Order: sequence, then C-alpha cells, then structure tokens
Amino acid sequence: MDETFYWGRSGKQATVIEVTCKLAQKVDVKVLSDSLLSALKVHTNFRIQPVVVKRRFHAVIEDVTTPPVMPHDGRPRHLGTKETQGLMLYVTYKENEITLHVFHGISDLRGVYAFLNTLLKFYYNELGVEGIELPKPDSMDSTVSYEDILKEGTHGKAKGRFNPKEHNIFHLPENKFGKNTTRQRIFEIGVPLQPLLDFAKENKSSVVPTLHAIIGQAIRKTYEAGEKNIVGYIPIDLRPVFNFETGGNGVSTFSLPYPAKLDRYGLSERSRHLRDEMELQIQPDNLYAGVAALRQSMEPVFRLRLPKGILSGLAVRIGRKRDASSYTYGISYAGKITFGEQIDPYVTAVTACAGSYSYPLWNIACEYKGTIRMMFVQAYESDTLIRNIYHELSGLFGGTAITDKGYHEFDEFHL
Repeated sequence: MDETFYWGRSGKQATVIEVTCKLAQKVDVKVLSDSLLSALKVHTNFRIQPVVVKRRFHAVIEDVTTPPVMPHDGRPRHLGTKETQGLMLYVTYKENEITLHVFHGISDLRGVYAFLNTLLKFYYNELGVEGIELPKPDSMDSTVSYEDILKEGTHGKAKGRFNPKEHNIFHLPENKFGKNTTRQRIFEIGVPLQPLLDFAKENKSSVVPTLHAIIGQAIRKTYEAGEKNIVGYIPIDLRPVFNFETGGNGVSTFSLPYPAKLDRYGLSERSRHLRDEMELQIQPDNLYAGVAALRQSMEPVFRLRLPKGILSGLAVRIGRKRDASSYTYGISYAGKITFGEQIDPYVTAVTACAGSYSYPLWNIACEYKGTIRMMFVQAYESDTLIRNIYHELSGLFGGTAITDKGYHEFDEFHL
C-alpha cells in the first residue's frame, strides 16, 4: 500500500475520488449489491482495511460479506467505519446513476476505472448481457509501485525539472470555504472530443497542454496575474514509463508552468510551447526525482514518536502547504475510457471529481463516447472564473456545454 497517500490525504478533508456512471436503464439495486461483492472478490486491494503499527501502515485484507451499497442522499460519510463496512470505499445509487466513492490511498483514477469496469461486468452479466468475460477471484492486485521504482533507481539526473520554489507562483485570490468543511462547488463542462483533438494535433500539442493554454488564458483575463507563473498540478500515470502494472496508486505528478511571456502569443503557439514543456517535465529522470522527493518528504513522519492522530494531522498540513504554495490549480486526465463493446451501449456518461483542498480549483476530465466531461471542483463561491473558462472553450469548440452542479460535501477519513 502506498503510505504517502494514507498519511498525506487523510483527515477531515480526505481525498476521496468519486466516479459516476449514468446508465441507459434504471439501477437494479439487488444486482448492483451482488456485483459490488463480486468485484471486491476480484480486486484484492479494494478490500483493504488499513492498520497503523509503529507509525507504519499495514493492509488488512478480509473477505467482505455485506457490500456497502446505499441510496444517494448527498450525506458525507466516514470511510473505514461501520457505515462503509470498514472499507475505504462504497457505492451510492439513484434512478439510472451509480457513484463509486474511493479513498485515494487505495487507488488512483486509472485503478478506480479498472474496478468500475469489473463491477459493470458482473452487473450486466447478471442482467443477461451476453459475451462478457468475468475475471476470477483475487486476479487483480496492486504492487507497491513507489518502492519498486525507487529500488530500480535511475540512469541519470533530473534535467530541466520545474521547481516551484524557484519561481513566483500565481494563486487564485478567492476566499476559500475553509479547513473545517468538505463543502465544494462543482461545475461540469462538456467539450466535443474530436474538435479538441483536431485542434491539438494541428498545433502539435495534446489534450492537457491545450486545456492548460485555454484555462491559463482565462485565469489571466479574470485576475491580475502580472509576471507570475500559472502552474498546473498534473498527475501522470507511471505504469507505461517504468513498465509495471498495478490496480493501486501508480501515479506521480509534475508541474506545468504557464509563464507570463506566453500571453504575447496566440493559442496555437501557447499549446505547442506547453506541449514541449510537458515533454520535458515527464522525462523518466524527472519523474523519478518527483517520486523520490515525495517519498523523502514522508520519512520524518515515520521517525516521529507522536500519537497517530497528531502525526496524521501534521503530515496532511505539510502536504497541503507544499501543494498550495506550488500550484495555481490542478488538471487530472486519465485518457479514453471504455468498458468494452458489450457494456458501452448501456453506459451513457462517465464523470469523476474530488475535493480541491490544497489549491482552490481542480479539473478532473473524463473522455467517454466522444465527449470530454470536465468536473471543475472549487473551494470558493464565485463563478466568474469558471464562466470565463467556459466562454473560452465554447468560443473554440461548438457544442460545449456548462452545468452548475451546485454544492457537494465530500467524505472524510480519520485515522
């Protein structure tokens, strides 16, 4: 299990990923409950119940008899307690919609998609859809990816890696809801995929740097950023980089800076420049340095002889303070989602979100069936920036739509 996520993302404002599937038919609750139980038997690490022994996390994995499935009521829950059957996840449903709530310590977005895929396989197989190949019990597990990467070592030194400490970072001048609440305001922006891909390809760019070029420009039009860097917090899947497979956490992050000098150029030039910058930041040696730095930042936690509640709070404060000082906002994009030709006809949309606590705005983008649905989660009230982002996107890509999803309270996980 990846201890860095347990120590650094727990507490009142725990990082809980919510992935929602809209189905073509009404949810069958009995089948959903059976399917969750079957999926938990397949994905060993999703049955984890964490135990702290001498300031180190250990994974207790037991059989699940009562799967945590409950109707959607908007009420935040405490993961790892009786109301989630001791598990670090649960499922809610309403009409034709199911939502998977997962603590980040178990898995990243890619791993959650894999678990959801398994859940849907059992669900639609029980409903009689033919041609679905079901995985075997305990056939999907997680490896301790960070430890394996560090053990393997690197062949060179980090070159050109952006260090936020050496730059002046722009921070959104918004009054956040505070540290004592998980309340967030959410907007969904849907962008037709093909025009965005065509634009990115034409300008020798890709999805993330193109979005960063657009959002960065909207930020500069909304606020007085001056000569400061607008820096994106970007998760990246390490699996293809370091050649491993895991259903757990296999990601790191990199910084993508948007310097003030880019304001002199058009969107095409900005997108191309940011793609080049991204390619530099995601060189294996730079990513290795990021993994090593994150792991090193947790070593003092393991040495301190403090009660776990105090230690957890300290680790969270250190991590949040580091992220808050280093980034303007975040973008998470895990690429194309598919559940296979048997299941895709029954799933109409997929979205994902999580509370934005370190920096005030986080965009989690899901690409499914020709649309990129971006959930902008913000820790403040004003809708001025998000409306400006929408106007930038809709002016470029016809068919772009925005929906105000209102307020949402995310779950907690206390050690």
